[in-house]
Amino acid sequence: MEAFTLFDQFPEPARSQLVAAFDEGRTRPEWCFAGGGARLAYWAPFAGSEPLITWQFDPGPDPVVAAGLLRDSLRAMGLTKVIHDISLKPGLTPAVDRAVEHEALTLAGFAMEVERLMLEWAAGTGVPADPGRLTYRPARRMDFAEVIDLLVRVSDGSLDYDTQVEVATMGAEHEARWMYDDLVSRKAKPDWFVIGYLGDSPVGLVAPDDHSIAYIGVVPEHRGRGYVNDLLARGTATLAEAGLQRIVAATDVANVPTAQAFLRAGYSEVGRLFRYYWRAS
Repeated sequence: MEAFTLFDQFPEPARSQLVAAFDEGRTRPEWCFAGGGARLAYWAPFAGSEPLITWQFDPGPDPVVAAGLLRDSLRAMGLTKVIHDISLKPGLTPAVDRAVEHEALTLAGFAMEVERLMLEWAAGTGVPADPGRLTYRPARRMDFAEVIDLLVRVSDGSLDYDTQVEVATMGAEHEARWMYDDLVSRKAKPDWFVIGYLGDSPVGLVAPDDHSIAYIGVVPEHRGRGYVNDLLARGTATLAEAGLQRIVAATDVANVPTAQAFLRAGYSEVGRLFRYYWRAS
């Protein structure tokens, strides 16, 4: 396709990643921008959703030029909210260790609002033991309204920053429907995304995909009893049994209960993710 020449603005492996994302319906050539030594693309979390994330952002040597490209691209895209993530090894900070990128984002009106732990489980660590308290039902085989209701309940009192923002601005049901679409669009076997039950009472859910624990949560009435450990053991075992040698996950630094659950399950901190937000005024 002639339009793919826009992807040629990006060196390998970025170009191949963009082509693969295009094939999955998650980016388009017209979502790519370049100028003055800077370049970036926009990416949608799943096919059919609007672009939400700046992706493959290379600011080049000049933060002022990169900020101008960001502002021009945001105007051209007509978006209302955009996220940009900077991933770093523990102990590093964007203002020092990615100074040009950090300054460009700040000049363009982005603000760093949340810091997340990047976690990893490696084969050989040992799969966390499942206490056996819960039974599981694949979410895709359940009534859609039941799963949405559960996601709404999980969002109540959530310590996850993105969930808090979406519930406050768009409402809990909108956030739940978006989350459902995201989770069922991921690369995963149909029975990996499960709801955990204590008898007939839904406790929470865990949704692994082809490389990560994409989402995990417990409903308010069952919190404080360690069920996140059960759900995480199930999700980790699911991917370990599928042959994954490495499983990644992330949670907000402020979400101490979930972070501690991952560490207890044998995950280790491998970095920090600094999440920047831009919102239309």
